[in-house]
Amino acid sequence: MTYFIAGNTAVENARALSQSALPNAPQEPYDEPQHRTAALRSRIGAALRSVAARELRLAERLDPSPACGS
Repeated sequence: MTYFIAGNTAVENARALSQSALPNAPQEPYDEPQHRTAALRSRIGAALRSVAARELRLAERLDPSPACGS
């Protein structure tokens, strides 16, 4: 004996239709948002400036240069 359940056929048809449509969906290239790149660039710049300032302070401690005008 086979019993027909109305909901299953509709669900299976919808699932089959959606799965068959997915491979044909248009593919759009993904471009990374610019705000991430700009934020990363500014963080790297801040880190480099911090390192340069620290190196300058260490160099001044090792070999202090005379102040301008004295």
